[in-house]
Parts: sequence; C-alpha cells; structure tokens
Amino acid sequence: MHVLTVVREPDRLVLTVETDDDLAGCPTCGVVAVGHGRRVHRVHDAPCFAVPSVVVWRKRVWRCAEPSCPMQTFSETHPLVAPRAKLTARAVGWAVDALTSDDTTVSALARHLGVDWHTLWDAVEAEAAIRLDDPGRLGGVSTLGVDEHIWRPGHHGHDRAVTSMVDLTRDEHGCLHARLLDVVPGRSGTAYATWLKDRPPEFTAGVEQAALDPFRGYANALRDELPDAVAVLDAFHVVRLGTA
Repeated sequence: MHVLTVVREPDRLVLTVETDDDLAGCPTCGVVAVGHGRRVHRVHDAPCFAVPSVVVWRKRVWRCAEPSCPMQTFSETHPLVAPRAKLTARAVGWAVDALTSDDTTVSALARHLGVDWHTLWDAVEAEAAIRLDDPGRLGGVSTLGVDEHIWRPGHHGHDRAVTSMVDLTRDEHGCLHARLLDVVPGRSGTAYATWLKDRPPEFTAGVEQAALDPFRGYANALRDELPDAVAVLDAFHVVRLGTA
C-alpha cells in the first residue's frame, strides 16, 4: 500500500491509502480481470503519535472478463485488512501483545484504538485462539509464576476465581518481561496441577524456578508436577507478610 493523504483530525489521524496492484486474475476462473472502480473500506489501525489512527483504504474492485464465469465482480485483498474487518491485523496484534505483556484492559485498549469494547474483543478473541494453539508460545520459560484472580461481581456467575500462569523469565540483561501464558477457571491446586499435566514434557523440564503465593494448593501442585523446580514465594507476598 502507498499513502495518498494524511489528515490530523482533532481526535484521530486519518490515512488514505491505495495499493499498487494493476493486474489481477479472477479467483474463480483465473481470467485476467478488468478494473471496475474502487470502494472505500475504513478500518482502525494501531495508535500513532498517541492518538487513534484510521486507515481509509480505496480498495480496487475488479470485474471478471469471462462472460460465462459466475464471479462477476470481486474486491482486492491485502494481509493488513481482512474482508469486512473493522481493525487492521496490526491493530489486533498490538492489542493482543499489550494484553499479554502489559498491565492493561480491553476497555483501555479500545479507547486507544477509537472503537468499542465488543469490536476489539471479537478481534482479540479470534487472534488469541490462534496464538494459544501455537506450541511455540511456551518456549523459553525457565521461571513460572502462578496467582489467583477474582473477577468483578456479576461478570462470571458465582465461580469468579481463576488461576493465572505467567512467564517470569528474565532476559540476558536480567530484565523481566512478564507475559501471561494462560488462565484457567478455579482457584485450587487441582486447577494448577491439571494445567501443568497438560503441558508438553519439554516445557515442564525447562522450568527451573516456580514462584507462587502462600496458598498450599499451588505448592502441592508444584511438588507433584514440577518436583525439580525451585519453589519461591513471590516478592509481593514476601513484602506483604513481612510488613503485616
């Protein structure tokens, strides 16, 4: 894509773009298509200069030149913008990365993107499902953290407790870049132990330290499923217990 115009509106940045494609084959019959005008597709992109960004894509429309082909017209496609998408792939990736590694919420990210909660969550949920199916996401975890979380009342019925697993591995410079690995229903040693049992052997073998709160159930799960890992009390609870 190339940029045609950039307009700074009071509350957003608007970029009008086009592709350079001047040749396309019909996806049904393969015959070279002819141009049939353009249509506008507006999508929200990742924030730029701390304001929401909107991409106005002047999408090319093609017409199949084969009279007997059932495909009369079709629109061009681009990896950045899926058909009928409201968010670019870059915006969705930005949001999922932020939810994984930063202390933020879907509501906050939706405000930064200039969309409502449901629009962002629909896209995030689909992308998160793809990432969860990637076995490589668990690679390189040598320090594993676990803690419970209680959802706000009324959001998830009566059982509002969940167990969260976090990668607490430091990089080669000793810096911590915590990232959320998974969340499972329930606050119990069984919930944590079941999650550990479901991980591949190479994952559990690579965990050298396991941080936890003083809850006995989590300690039992580590004893049974990660017997070679060094269990340590997380810093938050050390300070809390020491100053109680």
